[in-house]
Amino acid sequence: MTDTFQLARQMSPREYERTIATLGMTRVAAGRYLGVSERTARRYCSGDRDVPPPTVMLLRLLLALNIEPVIPKPGDP
Repeated sequence: MTDTFQLARQMSPREYERTIATLGMTRVAAGRYLGVSERTARRYCSGDRDVPPPTVMLLRLLLALNIEPVIPKPGDP
């Protein structure tokens, strides 16, 4: 099992993009799934904003446990 340090270490913009692609999400879909604006999701990809540690842990756990995210449709609560 992955240790906590590896789950929490910072995620680079390249790793973020690769991770969301592996999970089958676009930038927009990842933003909806993570509950952030499309602009914030773009900033994670560009490196203008760090991916928060809880988000990093969630994405890494989804990958490690092979869980497919259920992405809300636009307008869903």
